[in-house]
Amino acid sequence: MSIASFGNRTGMKRKVGALLLAAAVLSIGSVSQPATAQSESGLRAPIEGTWILEVHRVTQNFTFTAFQSFTAGGVTLATGTADRTPPPPISPLYGTWKRTGDNSYATSLSFFIFDPAGNAVAMLQNYETFHLNAYNEIVGTGEAYVCEPTGDNCVNTNSPITFTGKLMKAQRP
Repeated sequence: MSIASFGNRTGMKRKVGALLLAAAVLSIGSVSQPATAQSESGLRAPIEGTWILEVHRVTQNFTFTAFQSFTAGGVTLATGTADRTPPPPISPLYGTWKRTGDNSYATSLSFFIFDPAGNAVAMLQNYETFHLNAYNEIVGTGEAYVCEPTGDNCVNTNSPITFTGKLMKAQRP
């Protein structure tokens, strides 16, 4: 083997090594990028988590307690103490949320209403706006639309709601 061919191999090894190092650095950067893309700041949105809400049906002058959760992916889930009584029973509430401004959020939250035989007879769609007054305090309003079970042909129920709530915190007994 000549000295010239040995020098070419060493140069090639160095080039391959540099390319592998560059690829590793780029892959580390691309792994951290999606985490930053989940929210505008790369940090947890203040609304994320589960909230205990006091919901007031204004027209009916009726108040009940509910849980509403907000996930990092824009999903919201809810259930409340008035979900089974008075009849008819309803399904869990599922929906989406998005940031609309500084400490302001909007949701679309839907659930099915069942007849006594257990058949879905309608879908109720709630549109809510939330405002964070503090890190662990939330206030808001909402309105509901009753629709066909498919979500079509919706009509405003003229039954506004207001609510206040606090963020649940993980605790040990």
